Amino acid sequence: MSSNLPNPEEVFRQMPCFCGVLLIAARSVSRLYNEELRSAGLEATQHAMLMVLRHLGSMAVGHLGERLAVDKTTISRNIKILERNGWVDLERGRDGRERIATITRAGTKKLTSARPYWDRAQQRMRAALPSGSFEVIRRELPNVALAALTA
Repeated sequence: MSSNLPNPEEVFRQMPCFCGVLLIAARSVSRLYNEELRSAGLEATQHAMLMVLRHLGSMAVGHLGERLAVDKTTISRNIKILERNGWVDLERGRDGRERIATITRAGTKKLTSARPYWDRAQQRMRAALPSGSFEVIRRELPNVALAALTA
């Protein structure tokens, strides 16, 4: 039965839906990064959350979710894991409902220990793409995200 199916590359290249192709690409890239980061005890989403908190500083969990374009369930589930592992501190905001996330010293150490795995994922992607494509795609993806937010 499956011998009649087109191979994955044919499906990816023939799919007319921008969103569908982007979803497949995002899931494929996430799988690769998760494979590497697993050795550091992190998932790609958790790594991204820690990176944003390290670079931008403390922020409301809802704002963190907005910055990462993830839904409330995903941000909530992952922030609990980060807090449980001591990588993020959560404090109540001014109105009592808001929770403010701050990366801890242990969270910064976790990012440092994860760096070789993240670097390897970056290198694998760079090597798998045609020469120069990695940088071009990396530069253009923020434009895709911003276009979707303003469309």
